[in-house]
Amino acid sequence: MTKCTSVTRLVTACLIGAGVGLLMGSRTVKTYDWRTEWLIPAPLPTVYEAVTSRSAMRQWWPSMELMDEADEDQLGVGSTVSFSVHQAPEVARLAPPFRIHCVYTDVEPESRLREVVTGDLTGVLETLFRKDPTGEGTLVTFNWYVRVTNSALNILGYVTERIYRHSHDTVMKEGESGLRDYCKRESRDQEA
Repeated sequence: MTKCTSVTRLVTACLIGAGVGLLMGSRTVKTYDWRTEWLIPAPLPTVYEAVTSRSAMRQWWPSMELMDEADEDQLGVGSTVSFSVHQAPEVARLAPPFRIHCVYTDVEPESRLREVVTGDLTGVLETLFRKDPTGEGTLVTFNWYVRVTNSALNILGYVTERIYRHSHDTVMKEGESGLRDYCKRESRDQEA
């Protein structure tokens, strides 16, 4: 085999590898578009205050552990928050908590929060608030549009999406329960 043939084969193999990598690489990024809805039996201002206050969030959502000690308690445009997210017990045995950093980019008080998420997840979280039409309280909707940044966990997501979803749902259910209890305590304290 001549040197020219070897070089041609090497170049051909590189081009084929690059082409396959481009085609497959764009398909191997697993994205998650998850929506969670909560009905909290409390007035919208109380719920919104609890979701946008660092000190309140520390009390009602322990699996979303705040990792920063910023001076500002109220979250608004430009605020940053770092979380260590403690996963469902079944998942926590296999994987440590993951970290996310959120920057609040758009805030419409008592209506909408938009956060850019980076860290172990990358994407956007949009949280919507509205009065429940039946008068039962406040509806809170979380729309997550994210992907896992760790390439191994990203690839595993194709096989383990149900486990990821279970862990997400567990963290969100804990949050809903914690927020309900927090708002109930706040209402009692305000009445007293």
